Amino acid sequence: MNKFFTVFKKNYETPRLKINILEPNVENAKLVYDVLKRQNKQDFQYAPMTDKILPETLDETLMMMQNQDEWCKTNGVNWYVFYNDELIGDQRMFYWENNKTLQCADVWIAREYWGNGFNQEIHKLIEQLAFTELKANRICRQCMKDNKKSFDSITKSGFHLDGINRQFFAMPDGTYMDQCLFSKLKSEYNK
Repeated sequence: MNKFFTVFKKNYETPRLKINILEPNVENAKLVYDVLKRQNKQDFQYAPMTDKILPETLDETLMMMQNQDEWCKTNGVNWYVFYNDELIGDQRMFYWENNKTLQCADVWIAREYWGNGFNQEIHKLIEQLAFTELKANRICRQCMKDNKKSFDSITKSGFHLDGINRQFFAMPDGTYMDQCLFSKLKSEYNK
């Protein structure tokens, strides 16, 4: 796991973005809260994590960040994404060392930045780091079956649809959503 943290638990820059690791403290929670409070809750309809979907206070945002940090302690990282020095989203990842698999988990980009290719830019960096530095064999991504934007973004990146977990997520409204599972193997990188 040390190699994973050495490669992924640090700040990076792409041609347009800054990727930072943020500690869960009040100052950083305010950065996150200021972005989230401008967002439409409907844009987070595919986030099955809580009945609130978005934190409603700075304290709730700090608690969310602390929970995410705790989830990542043993095998994950949470990147915060900045464009022109403004926080625009995040990407969480987990590494399964026993089978050399990087799992790209929750990702969000603020609505006002949709359609700019930022998600693609983030994932190009992830692929380069995972396959060339970490020597991972596989990267996994997933999205809700009804989330066409995410589905199209993932397949556009050359990921293979491996299958569907039927009624995988219990949603806050009591319904269930199917989850699409995708992967890209090291042998498929840069083809």
